[in-house]
Amino acid sequence: MRAPGLPLLLLVVACGGAATGPDATDDVDAGAPDGAGVDAPPRPDPGPVRGSFALTYYWVTAEADFAGAADTALYSPGCAALATVPRGFADSLAVEGTGRLRDGRLLNVDGPCGCPASPCFVEAPADHAWGTGVMDRPLVPYRSIAVDPRVVPYGTTLWLAELDGVAVPGPAPWGGFVHDGCVVAADTGGAIVGQHLDWFVGERASYRTLDGTLGLAAVTVHDGGARCP
Repeated sequence: MRAPGLPLLLLVVACGGAATGPDATDDVDAGAPDGAGVDAPPRPDPGPVRGSFALTYYWVTAEADFAGAADTALYSPGCAALATVPRGFADSLAVEGTGRLRDGRLLNVDGPCGCPASPCFVEAPADHAWGTGVMDRPLVPYRSIAVDPRVVPYGTTLWLAELDGVAVPGPAPWGGFVHDGCVVAADTGGAIVGQHLDWFVGERASYRTLDGTLGLAAVTVHDGGARCP
């Protein structure tokens, strides 16, 4: 979960990667003789349009990506020191909300606290491999989005038109597939206000790949409807 009230990196999203996954064979019947193509059945319609939303993104930051002395303590809500890390990583962790320490532990922001440094953090449970969003929801790369809950209630499934058909980077099973445009409101953040979606893409390297090819600053948002059961 992103830290409330902290500045957000407003970065443009784009895409790239292997064209495999659940939608990669929509237009070909694998059983057709001699490779003859067979039209796929029509896909269900998405729900009503909600309009254009600004699109940014976030990821799991990694201590290993930051140089410098380990001079900044991270605290649990009870003010126990969890780790001492470079200042750059601590700042990135406060913005992104989830980060991986060099020793492999995954930390999630817990919120402001009265410890020597704030915000405080907790270790993510083992079954939340990419961190935790709101209401204990596990974050899932390319499927979880952070929202303003006054605009999009938590748990809402949305269809983002511009992401339908985009090949997302990263190894399977979390990446390397063709996106169908379906995402779920699973997180929030202090800078996510109004018609603004923050797309969770798993790793910073995924952003770099996406940013180089797609160039989206906004997306057309529909309710998921039958398109995204």
